[in-house]
Amino acid sequence: MKKSPLAPVFYMLAATLLFALVNIGIKKLPDLPAVEIILFRSVISLALTLGQLRWLGVPPWGQRAQLPDLLLRGLAGAAALVLGFLTIKQLPLAPAVTLQYLGPVFTAVAGIWLLGQPVRPWQWVFFGISLGGVAVAQGFSGLGWAGVALGLGAAATSGLSYVFNSRIGTKENSLVVIFYFQAVTLPIAAVWTCFNWHTPQGADWLWLVAVGVFTQAALWCVTKSYQHGKQAAGIAALDYLGLVYAAAFGTWFFGEKIKLSTYIGMAVVLLGVALNAWYSARRTSHKPAQ
Repeated sequence: MKKSPLAPVFYMLAATLLFALVNIGIKKLPDLPAVEIILFRSVISLALTLGQLRWLGVPPWGQRAQLPDLLLRGLAGAAALVLGFLTIKQLPLAPAVTLQYLGPVFTAVAGIWLLGQPVRPWQWVFFGISLGGVAVAQGFSGLGWAGVALGLGAAATSGLSYVFNSRIGTKENSLVVIFYFQAVTLPIAAVWTCFNWHTPQGADWLWLVAVGVFTQAALWCVTKSYQHGKQAAGIAALDYLGLVYAAAFGTWFFGEKIKLSTYIGMAVVLLGVALNAWYSARRTSHKPAQ
């Protein structure tokens, strides 16, 4: 059966919402070090992944030819995870997430060399529109340089990990890609936690489980999206929609005030996303059949 061309879009939209829920869980654990949350998250996600792989009868190690890309995806993903958690811990939710949503630009640039996918001039214009919307919505005034640097590092490594997802494509089961991600992240977090451990208390345990479960679902969705998507840059543009979730959840759960400029900026972001998605779909539909 032919897969729907909109499937990667739906997977990415679901992943964006799930990652937003993960961010809420992180902010609900202010007394736990970021790396400790990563440890619990990795343990839960790895256990779920191994259980699913065993149920499907799929070996977790994948094909030898894909090993370099699987390991590189794991390393880039681990770096993005650590930097992203540190950013969320250090900055308010909305600006922390906004910084990380610069990732699609890094995905587009890396895709030129690693995937051979040129970014068309109009796509750069649309990315610029979205980035302009980010600047209008949040800006960087009042944010410490350390937090901004962490957010940019998270965006760069996240964008790179998405490119390796696309390089792997459908040659590996989505769960195998997730397995390598967690297998690389877990030992790093375990060693780091030995030097900075705080025992979770009460509701902390529930939030840790929620972070792990939502993470697993989000990783599966985002991996499926990049594996089946035809254009990494076009899919990555959908990631900007997480700004809407960040602004809404920041207001509802953490009392963050939203200014008029934020609404204007979000509208500009969505305009850039919509134009990029439309342009990518138009180019794909006009390509001659192979």
